[in-house]
Amino acid sequence: MDMILRCILVSFVLGVMFHVSEEHYIDATYGQEVTLPCQVDTVNPSVLVIWKYKSEIIIKYLHGQLLKGSSSSSSSATYSLKNADKGDYSLTMRNGKEGPYTCEAHGKIKTTNLNLWRVKGPSDEYLLEGDITQLELSSLDTSTQVEWFGPNKSKITNKKARWTLQNKDRRLQIKDLKAQEDQGTWECVIIRSGLRITHDVKVIGFANSLDGDTRYAAVNSTVVLSCELNIDFQDIPKNILRNPVLRWTKDNKTIVEADLNNFNSSLLQQTIDKVQSEHAGEYKCSIAFTRRKLSKTTRLVVMKASADRPRLDSKENVSLCCHVSAPDLSMAQLCWNNRRDSPKCETHLPEGKFCYETRSAGEWKCSLMVQGEEKLSMIYFVDEASTVSNSFSLTYIAIGAGVMLLLLIIIGVCVFSCKTVKQKRQRARRMAQARQHLLEKKTCQCHKYVPEHSADTLH
Repeated sequence: MDMILRCILVSFVLGVMFHVSEEHYIDATYGQEVTLPCQVDTVNPSVLVIWKYKSEIIIKYLHGQLLKGSSSSSSSATYSLKNADKGDYSLTMRNGKEGPYTCEAHGKIKTTNLNLWRVKGPSDEYLLEGDITQLELSSLDTSTQVEWFGPNKSKITNKKARWTLQNKDRRLQIKDLKAQEDQGTWECVIIRSGLRITHDVKVIGFANSLDGDTRYAAVNSTVVLSCELNIDFQDIPKNILRNPVLRWTKDNKTIVEADLNNFNSSLLQQTIDKVQSEHAGEYKCSIAFTRRKLSKTTRLVVMKASADRPRLDSKENVSLCCHVSAPDLSMAQLCWNNRRDSPKCETHLPEGKFCYETRSAGEWKCSLMVQGEEKLSMIYFVDEASTVSNSFSLTYIAIGAGVMLLLLIIIGVCVFSCKTVKQKRQRARRMAQARQHLLEKKTCQCHKYVPEHSADTLH
């Protein structure tokens, strides 16, 4: 009985001397500087402060001096007290171990459990589109709830087939990597403390669009098919890219094949000027890497609009035809529409065209609809028959009047010129006749004068 009473008394005394605080947790990432709290209200330089990791002493503080413990010599961790002179014996450390830490000071004991977290990812610096990888959370704590977030900050659940949570959400598997969706910073959040552990995933893939892209083009336009990567080609590590070969194919027929050791960025694009219906088809670009090749498929759809005549006829309708050349038209719909009437559409397109007869002039629009969304459209103008006839009649009348006026001017000039010439000739003839007449008169007078003078001389 006395033994029991003594045990109770010792327990009571210890409880008075050592006010053991509640155990709490600190979450941190590996390599992060961590501060474990230990503050007292009374400042006494002669007091002994002891920090322990589990049962091993790591540092002591006595009479203003910091002394290393037995376990600190075998560890790469660094320890310091935050502000011991003011009674703040909080332990600041880097590269510490995961587990319980105890601070004994001024008759008080405070225990802090340090949980260190990190996300382990793939060993390769770069992954290729289509690869499989996994991110795994590493910690001794296996019960705390965590959440994962992707590069676009969306919460990860098992609803998406490519992303799978395993091992009580401690592991995230990512299948069929996509550069545009999976490249970036992934986060794992410790719900208890809100700690965020990040890991960067680098994926080499094609820029601008995912595989299975569809391009739409009108006839005579220009289309650029791109095979550019989401990373500068020169920055790709040599262990990933060795003896690279680029190949372009159209409907499984090779159109370009080149060695990329002497890199030329123009090879990563195919430019088609003045697109025609025969250019439609399935284009595939592939780049051979060390482990495997990346491939991207682009389907080119070409549209043109036509009519059996450019203007309305007084007797017959105009037949408007919208033509689409595409690898697959199963989900396509062609529609003709003007501003006055409701659209006329057709989904059954065995020949890739939809023709519609109309007697309405003006602007008509042909639209290619895919699952209710307009992907491409073209405008076609139908002219009025009367407007066309009048315009041509007026044109011909104007031309005829102009020609007649020109002829009249020419004739008038010619007549005037001829009359002037004739008048000049007549004037010249009269002057010549006058000179001739005057000359004859003088000659006659001379003949009369000579005989008379001779007779006078004889007498």
